[in-house]
Amino acid sequence: LDLGCFYVKTGQVLSTRVDLFSKPYTDRLRILQDSLPPVDAQSIRKIISEELCGGGDLSELLRELDDEPLGTASIAQVHRGVLNDGREVAVKVLRPNMEPVLRGDIANLKVFALTLRGRLPVDYYPVFCELERALDGELDFLNEAQSAQKVAASVRHDPLGQELDAPLVVPLPIPGMATRKVLVMDFVKGTPLSKLEERAKELGIELDSTAGQMLGRQILEALTTAYGRMIFSSGFIHGDPHPGNIFILEGGKVALIDCGQVAQLFREQRLLVAEAILAASIYDGSRGMVELLANCVRKFGVTFFDGQEDEDACAASVALYLFGEKDVIFPGGYSKEEFSSKSPLRQLKSFPMELVLLGRASVLVKGVAARLGVDWSVAKKWAPLAKDAITALCSEDECRLPAWALQSAMHRDDAGASERLRFRDAARGCASLVRRWGIEKAASMLASQKKEEMSKE
Repeated sequence: LDLGCFYVKTGQVLSTRVDLFSKPYTDRLRILQDSLPPVDAQSIRKIISEELCGGGDLSELLRELDDEPLGTASIAQVHRGVLNDGREVAVKVLRPNMEPVLRGDIANLKVFALTLRGRLPVDYYPVFCELERALDGELDFLNEAQSAQKVAASVRHDPLGQELDAPLVVPLPIPGMATRKVLVMDFVKGTPLSKLEERAKELGIELDSTAGQMLGRQILEALTTAYGRMIFSSGFIHGDPHPGNIFILEGGKVALIDCGQVAQLFREQRLLVAEAILAASIYDGSRGMVELLANCVRKFGVTFFDGQEDEDACAASVALYLFGEKDVIFPGGYSKEEFSSKSPLRQLKSFPMELVLLGRASVLVKGVAARLGVDWSVAKKWAPLAKDAITALCSEDECRLPAWALQSAMHRDDAGASERLRFRDAARGCASLVRRWGIEKAASMLASQKKEEMSKE
């Protein structure tokens, strides 16, 4: 806690890894998820006044503002408020004088990473360089406001552009109430995932009971579906999914907050992720499957230190670490344990930031499944979405817009378009279905042909 900032963020990630660390350590680290020492209320009110009211009284906009924060994180803290029209809101305020501290933290971490290069499981220097570049987004709440709208649109659409019910809630910004240092958004009332165990006990529910398992599966289904749609409907990913940013609402519905850290996967990257997930979901240990996974990883920009006996096995193991089943056996004798001398992560020379944030999502889901004691497969859950993404992204006749740019991404009240079905729309829809059938048929024939060739070899 005394070190603050990025050291706190590291602890937040480690607190979810019950598969790596014993319960006393992860329980202790969980206090970092939403319980940091707060900035005093007077300073917070002054910042809000200067940012939203020109230095005037907060009563211009707010009827109420709680002095006690709802949560305090490494970069900002959040207070409950009520607008003058009666709407309940959450007011997020950047902690004062935070930017120079953050920049200093990263500079120190880069020095440590260079000093310990070759002695840690991963070369963290390029990772910290990427985090440094991502700081501008996290320290500017105008960016976060736009990101929240993109994430909300992404979770409401499938890879084929169809609008669906959102699997979870994403609080949206109140129009006109966002600056670089203050963000006013929808209020969600619930329990942070980091405190779910305590809340369940208060209600008399044990997480390993039948009711607890049902709740666990409901939470995992919401998170897995939401991240699958983010990856494959738009490539726009919420990049900070620690349990303090995940709320469980009444009835078991899930909310995902804090869109300050995000990543954008572009067309080729999404295709590579789709191929890797499909391969991981049916991985059988064959050499052909190892080579397929390895090629996906290398094409994404992952590089390895020289001197590998079998670089394909190492690269495939990285893909299986991210997306594989919990009991999968890594090829080449590599270990699933991150701190083992045989971990494939020790051989990484560079690892793109987009894949780091994508990995955080899959690692989070695996960590939550382990904590709740639920058997869960990320790859199998994402495989149908990956197939749809390949169908949508491989069309030569049409470049499909990402979900956040579609007309249906707007609020329905704002769309203003006629609901009458036009002939050209129906014709376009039929053509799209025929084209999708043709692509899937060709892909099936190609897979059968490759399987026959491999069996002959």
